[in-house]
Amino acid sequence: MDSQDSSAAVVLVAAIFTGKVWSFLNPLFWLLLVLNCAVFAGLGVIVGLKVRSLESVGLFNNFLIVPMSFLGATFFEPGTLPGFLKAVVYLLPLTYTSIGLRAAAYLPLSQFPWYTIPVLLTVAIALSFYGAYLFSHQQD
Repeated sequence: MDSQDSSAAVVLVAAIFTGKVWSFLNPLFWLLLVLNCAVFAGLGVIVGLKVRSLESVGLFNNFLIVPMSFLGATFFEPGTLPGFLKAVVYLLPLTYTSIGLRAAAYLPLSQFPWYTIPVLLTVAIALSFYGAYLFSHQQD
């Protein structure tokens, strides 16, 4: 089972258990998923080109991805945080994905936070350009 199959399985299970199958077929939901994949693909390229050894990849996972998964508004509403912590949370791209996915699945279109799409698109493009730059300037 590859990552695409497991991602599809997660979405299918979520749709079945929430009883809101059509919420997960929303084009905005899938657009945000694709943008999130682009952000993390760009981040993966950068990490892959920057690390010196395979063991270093685990450090990036431990100090970047894992904290982002807990602080990226996955389990809480970021607007309820104190000022400094709110600023830190809004610097993470996963925050915009979480806000957008939650809204796309459960809120009416009139309440969708449209700012999430350009933020994720900008971050994905910036990480892609930086990754392409690193790739074109790498030396053996």
